[in-house]
Amino acid sequence: MTATVLFTALLAAGCGSGGNGDGSDAKVSPSVSGSTSPSGPGSAPASAEASSEAPGDPLSAAELKSAALSGSDADGFQVAAFPAKPAGGGTAAPAACQPLENMRTASPDPAPKAFEGLLAYATSGSAAGSATTVGLMAYEQSDAQSVLDGLRTALKTCTAYTGGVPARTTADTAKAPDAGDDAVAFHLKTDGDTSDAFVVVRSGATVVLFSTVSGTHSAAEVPEALVSAQIEKLEQA
Repeated sequence: MTATVLFTALLAAGCGSGGNGDGSDAKVSPSVSGSTSPSGPGSAPASAEASSEAPGDPLSAAELKSAALSGSDADGFQVAAFPAKPAGGGTAAPAACQPLENMRTASPDPAPKAFEGLLAYATSGSAAGSATTVGLMAYEQSDAQSVLDGLRTALKTCTAYTGGVPARTTADTAKAPDAGDDAVAFHLKTDGDTSDAFVVVRSGATVVLFSTVSGTHSAAEVPEALVSAQIEKLEQA
């Protein structure tokens, strides 16, 4: 299957079932959760916690490209740049599900200031045979936070929607990885197809989307090693 076909399949694929409604699987670092930070002897002061976040200024297109994985950066993956621009998705009904449909097509609202696309093939390990699109998106930090907040809010109430693909899509909250400053994970499944996996990570003012389709007939999972490698490189940029 060509890279173009794989990328199109990833953006056009349907999507996971029955969200848990409590948003408990979304990961938020102490630096963005404020009132949940520990206090008392031995805890870091608020200023120290805040300084642990990645820089809050939006990356330029050149900086975003430099922060993206290359073929030699992630063991077990063949990574290639994919310069295609997201074309936008459909209108979800109910409207509460729109953030999920937007992310399914890598077209979040608000739109990023710069976008860098990658396509990663897993060549070994348990993820072998899967393909993952990676989208690095540069924002103002407040907008980056709003993208994650919008997804988390949608997953509290959205379990299924129509729009974007010619079949009903179901949504299911998944366990978010311990990566970046904030992360959300979910599965989307179109009727009659296997589920696709999505992980969205915010590091400072940069949002990174990982979207995986399975190379088999089983449900997809975003490879944690790929997420870790990309976020580590981003945070070192």
